[in-house]
Amino acid sequence: MDAVRKNRLFQHSTMAALVGGLFSGTTSFKELLQHGDLGIGTLDQFDGELIILDGEAFQIRSDGQAYKVKPEDTTPYASTTFFDADTSFSVSEPTSKQTVEEKIAELVQGPNVFYAVKMTGNFRYVDTRVVPKQQRPYPPLIEAVKEQPTYHFEYITGTIVGFWTPAYISGIGVSGYHVHFIDDMRKIGGHVFDYEMLEGTVEVAQQTEFELQLPQTTEFLRSDLSTPDMLEQIEAAEN
Repeated sequence: MDAVRKNRLFQHSTMAALVGGLFSGTTSFKELLQHGDLGIGTLDQFDGELIILDGEAFQIRSDGQAYKVKPEDTTPYASTTFFDADTSFSVSEPTSKQTVEEKIAELVQGPNVFYAVKMTGNFRYVDTRVVPKQQRPYPPLIEAVKEQPTYHFEYITGTIVGFWTPAYISGIGVSGYHVHFIDDMRKIGGHVFDYEMLEGTVEVAQQTEFELQLPQTTEFLRSDLSTPDMLEQIEAAEN
């Protein structure tokens, strides 16, 4: 792996753009996957949840099912990195989401840098939700997420991936943890809001660099993205 590129977080567009309802894809997956092999995001028309694992991209649609993403498909917002763990620990007993996050906090250097996380193993349960595909004229983010289907998966083997983002990046990214799940069969998944891990491995990689690529569409360049309550809307939409 190229030492210059590993653990450099690449992000296309911003959460502020999603808050403003800019849901049309602005970069292809052929382009995006040049920048990482692990990641999360969404797809054109805000159609479901994106998870990138081992260099493969999957779309979780509102039916909760996973579909392989094509190179020509597009995304309005995504984050990815060439993942190379520098910290890891094993889980061998039932462990809550809160406990996993507390353990990560004990091991990393501090909250003011990005971390990529990868949790692989058996879960007693994983609770997910999936944003449904939107149609023009696009609503604001806070409206788009009001009718999200939720899924409760029990005794399932799979992988949770995503990122810790520092609070001072809010608006560019989602502060705190933002993680997505896909099962080992690559059939089901979604945006994770709770889980309990039974056994497995948690890997963490501090991101030493951050590259932000801004869309060059007329819609992005000319939209008013100065939403007064943007951070509150992001918090409500993601949690």
